[in-house]
Amino acid sequence: MKAKTYVGITGPVSIQETRDICREFSEAGYSMESPHIPMLGYLVSYETLNGQAIQNRRFPPANSLPDLLRATNDQVFTTIHYVSTKIDTLSKQVAQIFDGIYEEDLCRAIQLNIAWPDIGQVARIKEQHPDMLIVLQVSHIPMDGKTPNKIAQGVKEYGDSISYVLIDPSDGRGMPFDLESSVAIYSELSEQCPDITIGFAGGFSGENVAPKLREILQLLKSDDFCIDAEGRLRDQITSADGDDLLNIDKVRGYLQSASLVLR
Repeated sequence: MKAKTYVGITGPVSIQETRDICREFSEAGYSMESPHIPMLGYLVSYETLNGQAIQNRRFPPANSLPDLLRATNDQVFTTIHYVSTKIDTLSKQVAQIFDGIYEEDLCRAIQLNIAWPDIGQVARIKEQHPDMLIVLQVSHIPMDGKTPNKIAQGVKEYGDSISYVLIDPSDGRGMPFDLESSVAIYSELSEQCPDITIGFAGGFSGENVAPKLREILQLLKSDDFCIDAEGRLRDQITSADGDDLLNIDKVRGYLQSASLVLR
């Protein structure tokens, strides 16, 4: 059975932000029974996992994850979005992240924000956590120089280990959604990997999500896809990467606008 499609928001760092987003999901009509379920993603890096301080405000301390996940009260599909350059020990890092929270069923999904992670490591994650839903992010780095066909072939090599692919040329940077290339990749993935659920990300906001969704629906003739938003739901403090704060009004606009189209 294919994994459920979702409407996602990534980047809360506090219990209050978590509760506020869950409330906005509910008020926009999303639930775990709706056609597109609500997804809430928490960012973790190798550094935060190991207790190091980083400047990026979108990453909560890793030791706060259990409390953040509990604050959702099972209202949303929770995921961990993981960034690491230590690819040779990826499965051990994932085991460290999910120690306790997997067993408590607080979270059983991880998005790998890693360019073409080692296939063996990904398979090992699935072996160690059989119920884990793994999201493979295809960002601008793994896309670079590859045709949609080549990208789909690369994804296919992961076999049954992954449940989702997120087509995300923006990579959380709020860059505009590239409709033409993203839909071309979607089409190849649908053909070569029919059991994988596919999502789009890239600069979605309350201002643009409705027209973009209508364009996608018109091209695909289907609503069998996910969306996720991060960068443009925040207010910049400085130009430094991740030096920004979640804006709940922008969250509301994004969810309400998406709901008008998808529901």
